Amino acid sequence: MSHNIEHARIVTFTPVKLSDYKIAVVETAPVKPNLKIVNLVNIISKDLSRPININIKHVIKSKNFAKIGDDELSYIVYLMSSSIIPLYLHNFDPQLQCITSYITMSRDETITIHTVALVTKKNFKNIGKRSTVFIAIVKAMNRNIKMKMVKQFYRMSWNLLAYKLRGIADDVDSTPPQRVYTLLVQLSSERETNVIEISIPEFNEAIRVKIPIRKPQWSLNDIPPKLRNDIETVIVRPILAKASYAPKGILITGPPGVGKTVSAEAISSALKMRIVELRPSTYRSMWYGLTEKILEETLQAVKRKKDVTVLLDDVDFLIGRHLAIHETHVSEITIFLRFLQSEEKPLVILTTNTPELLDPALVRPGRIDVVMLMGYPDREFRKYIAMKSAKRYGLELKPHIIDLIADATRWFTHAEIDALIRLAASKSEGNIHEDAIMWARQRFTINESIRKAIQDRLRWFGEQFQGITIKYVPSDSEIM
Repeated sequence: MSHNIEHARIVTFTPVKLSDYKIAVVETAPVKPNLKIVNLVNIISKDLSRPININIKHVIKSKNFAKIGDDELSYIVYLMSSSIIPLYLHNFDPQLQCITSYITMSRDETITIHTVALVTKKNFKNIGKRSTVFIAIVKAMNRNIKMKMVKQFYRMSWNLLAYKLRGIADDVDSTPPQRVYTLLVQLSSERETNVIEISIPEFNEAIRVKIPIRKPQWSLNDIPPKLRNDIETVIVRPILAKASYAPKGILITGPPGVGKTVSAEAISSALKMRIVELRPSTYRSMWYGLTEKILEETLQAVKRKKDVTVLLDDVDFLIGRHLAIHETHVSEITIFLRFLQSEEKPLVILTTNTPELLDPALVRPGRIDVVMLMGYPDREFRKYIAMKSAKRYGLELKPHIIDLIADATRWFTHAEIDALIRLAASKSEGNIHEDAIMWARQRFTINESIRKAIQDRLRWFGEQFQGITIKYVPSDSEIM
């Protein structure tokens, strides 16, 4: 049944399968049915697949929203109110009613209520006294809608609904019924964001997690040429070609300071991807069971991002389960095992100084497809590191100074060479000479025998790994 009251069309009907519910829809402008928005309705309905006991905000981004008219997007209210909302109330909150609105907010913050629907039980009597669930579907393409604005949306929706229902319902006034909780759905334009936001329901509140997304700072030119060709052949080209055999997991290992994180960022840069870095501080909690819950939701959110590389830097916190001292740690590793096994995950790069501590199941082929071994730099690469560091700090190095640095930094790491140049620059006030290099060298204590042992152990690990390996472990003669 439809009624025309003061230029607004009111449609009342009863759902086919849940005949004890009554629905009233107020259109401020004609609604145009469009089945293309069914997928959008399915996305929203997932939030109603379980009881909602808190206020929830769900941001849905698509470049197509700008192309769909408000008369077509208003059809969401009909599709939600005719089946999904009555079913939700019937299954989870039979004592409540629901108000659903499609709202737009322009750049000048003008709020427009296009369509609002009431789903209530039996009849329209006493609707102003029934506790209410509010679902606000807000199209705001260029701004962030905060939960504090829900109060205004709710009051405007109720005022419109109450004013138009007075002709067919009794005892309706301007005071809104009690709002128990809200589902705020923001329709926004799809654009590059610098953070992944996750909301995890927990008791009567929501835990919010934000994971930064950053651009890589290094390129393939910053890693040894001997590694570069293998990385392009084994990793970069297959992934760019979207080959089914492309690796999905990489482990980079070597002593501290040799450029493991630099290599991870260089790979991301070559793939034209941004980096999501997962750290234990992002998801670990002191409360029982909450660590696993936050980690699961975090990995699910990361899995939906296709243009990122996931970096687990210094992944030694995922030690073998036989070494775990708490059941939460075992659960944490099990969750990561399932994530690494997933075919839908983005490229994952792990770095570690101590690969022998990692759980063996983490690094098997299928989860980790490629292992990169990075040892101490050879003489030629030490010269390259020196030139790159000098350029970064705006310093000029003469050829014989570069040779001197290469000779003075045997068994140095990348980070230590960089530190030596900064120290020499401080001594020479930016004009690096031989005496400054030798003075800076005397401030370092390098035990060559210990570093040789570390290099030998790295070679040993490369022989133990049963899978694809990319090696940059120079011999003693190459380092000298």
